[in-house]
This record gives sequence, C-alpha cells and structure tokens, in this order.
Amino acid sequence: MSPVLQTAGLTLRYGRFTAIDNVSLSLHAGRRYGVLGPNGAGKTSLLNLLSGTSRASSGAILLDGIDVTARSPAQRRHAGLGRSFQKTSVFADMSVLDNLRLSVQSKRSWQLFDPWSPRSHDREVVTRAADFAEQVGLTARLGTCAAALSYGELRQLEVGLALATEPRVLLLDEPTAGMSEEETHAIVAMLQTRLPTSLTLLIIEHDLRVIEGLTDHVFVFESGALFEQGTPAEIRASERVQRVYFKGPAHA
Repeated sequence: MSPVLQTAGLTLRYGRFTAIDNVSLSLHAGRRYGVLGPNGAGKTSLLNLLSGTSRASSGAILLDGIDVTARSPAQRRHAGLGRSFQKTSVFADMSVLDNLRLSVQSKRSWQLFDPWSPRSHDREVVTRAADFAEQVGLTARLGTCAAALSYGELRQLEVGLALATEPRVLLLDEPTAGMSEEETHAIVAMLQTRLPTSLTLLIIEHDLRVIEGLTDHVFVFESGALFEQGTPAEIRASERVQRVYFKGPAHA
C-alpha cells in the first residue's frame, strides 16, 4: 500500500544552520507514529515543513502521491493534512461550539464560508461541530467560553479543531505539554479511544510513556536528522537512543 504521507530528502536550512537534514519518511493510512528527540532535534521544524508553515530548502513532500511541497498551509488542510500546535490557538472569547463551528465551516468552499451567520441558519454545521465536541470529550462544555476552559480542556479543543477539518493525516505538536499527570492521562485516553481508525497520526512528545501509549512506530531525531526508528519497545531498548536521548544507559 502506498504511503498517505511521504517525504524525500526533506531539508530546511537557515543560512548555515540546518534544522532538518535530508529526511525521508513514509506514513501509512491508519498508523500511529511518534517523533522523539532532545530539544533542538528538529521535531517542530519537521511539522512546520509538513504543514506548510515553513518552506523546504530542498526535497519533496507527497500527500497521497501528490507533490504538495509548494502548497500553502490552507491548501494542505483542504487536501487532508491537519495540525495542532504547542501553544493553544483558539478564539478565547467564543464558545467551544462556535470555535468548532468555524473549523467545520473552514472545510467548505470559500463561496459558502460565512462565519458570522446565525447558527440556526446552518443546522448541519452545528451538528457536525457538536459531533467533534463529543469526539474530544467536550460535549458538556459546548456553551462554555474557551477562556473559561482548563488547560487540559483547551488542548482537547485544539485537537477537536484539527479533527473538524476532517484530515486524513493529523499532526500533533506536544499535546500534553504543560499538563498535570491527571490531565495527561485524560488526553492520552481520549486520543487512544476517540480518533477515527482510518486517521494517520504523527505526534511529537517528550514523554516516552505517552509515545508508548499512543503509537506503533517511532522516529527519533538528533540535530535535524532521522537518527533511528522502530517500535516503541525497540526504541526504549536501543542503547544508541539511550545515549543520545536519555544521556545514559538503557533503563525501564
């Protein structure tokens, strides 16, 4: 089966500094992938390239076999690539429902897009928005202003906004960053049980336990290059990864 998302020789340079160095990856439909590496390894730079917020210096990005390297972030979203960011980016003064409604509408053609029309004028959009709220566990918070959500709920809303664009590939940048242990358990459980099985997931995380709970294949980065890859168990057992990532011998 052909990869749903593939990179070939992907490179990002800023002058003499190389943020991503000749990276070739293949992601298949319905699989869950993790990206691991120390600070400065190039993890977020990789997601920036894949989502289009950074332009590649060289190499190619293929989505369903189509070269999207030169396409804008909006064009990639419409082609099926969704993303959440490290920092929450929601409309704080709007309700959970209205945030999700805008994300649902963004998937429609620009001719139909009217974000300020009354909700009653488009029941289908409202229904879809409510469905995505349920998918990320926020049904009870539909009428709540985003500013009143807890940090963990904001991250759930971020995932919901990405899902509402109906992606085939979802990129998550440290979705549990800054969370308490209880909040981390909650969002990991949500991601484990509520994502569509057909969705391909690529997730950046610092916590190997989160990676182990959510993914079946891990890419390890160091200095912008793909350092090693394998199952979570293989990565944890790798002395090479232990030296670079954990700075010591293998441990449980």
